[in-house]
Amino acid sequence: MASSKTSIEKKLQGLHLGKVEDGKVESTDSSGVKATSSVQRMKKIQEGFKITYMEMSNVEDGKVLWHDSKWEKIFEEQLEITLPKAILAAKAVSRTMRFSSKEEIGQFRLVQRVLLHVNSWQCVIESAGKNKMIPAHILSGNITIETQFYDGEKPIAKATLRVFYK
Repeated sequence: MASSKTSIEKKLQGLHLGKVEDGKVESTDSSGVKATSSVQRMKKIQEGFKITYMEMSNVEDGKVLWHDSKWEKIFEEQLEITLPKAILAAKAVSRTMRFSSKEEIGQFRLVQRVLLHVNSWQCVIESAGKNKMIPAHILSGNITIETQFYDGEKPIAKATLRVFYK
């Protein structure tokens, strides 16, 4: 009966949530308690979850160095963003992401990974210092930012960006 599963059921099954049966996802939390939640509810959350904009600012003076509000396909495919090379000269950069949900998310959490070989960064990114930064032409196209959104342990969406500098 695998062919009768909806695409959302297949997607959730692929994310290792647990057993999908009769429109419900069954999983076990860290304490061993079984939790069953409606696939339809997760589908509604996913459909109503949107990123409005993202911007990066210089932490020292608050100046917005980059802003983008075109995120319609962010949960469907990896998007490419182009940051100004000048952002690499900032001592520290903060990233602001505005998002909304039409449905209540009872246990919202966000997981972020910034991938550049084996390095991992937080939302405030500090510079290595003048003359210690990797040049923009080497970084450009080689950094991927992955952000995952969850309701408890249930995935809502995953956004992946490839960063370019100009």
